[in-house]
Amino acid sequence: MPEEMRWLIGFMVNTFIRPVDIKLIKNKHIHIVDGANRYLRIQMIETKKHTGQIISMRVAVSIYLKILAFQKNRGYGWPDDYVFFPEVKDRQGAIALISGHFKKILDKGNMALGVNNEKRSLYSLRHTAITFRLLYGRGIDLLTLARNARTSVEMIERFYASNLTAEMNVDMLQSKRTSISGN
Repeated sequence: MPEEMRWLIGFMVNTFIRPVDIKLIKNKHIHIVDGANRYLRIQMIETKKHTGQIISMRVAVSIYLKILAFQKNRGYGWPDDYVFFPEVKDRQGAIALISGHFKKILDKGNMALGVNNEKRSLYSLRHTAITFRLLYGRGIDLLTLARNARTSVEMIERFYASNLTAEMNVDMLQSKRTSISGN
């Protein structure tokens, strides 16, 4: 299994991007922001009628730096190079290769089906990224999450939040603000 697959999985779960983005993302689309918060600012081309930037989770920075070092050792890593499998110029072929590797990983780990017997795919990683923010993001609102994931609040409610229960966020439901700004 190519080493890139481990990084690809971690990258997707920490960046909210779609599989179509994985096949198109180039180094020039990624900017590391290292200030009060550390993250990747990903400015992708339009995919699925969505434009705009994506802000990653903090851990995505270290994953990207590992990918970049790996690619530079192989003669890639330039701004116009694809981040994943840059040697595959046919990007439909690249996503087919990536999907095939991911299917093998799922099969080997006996994880091809989810808890409701739904087939898992690369898209499941985006689902995981969004669901983790819904579960573990302290007070994140759906509009912010939707804009960052380049989707709509309706799609988050319909597909990503559909398996969540109120009890999963009991702490958030019972929380109190310590102060209100401006008072």
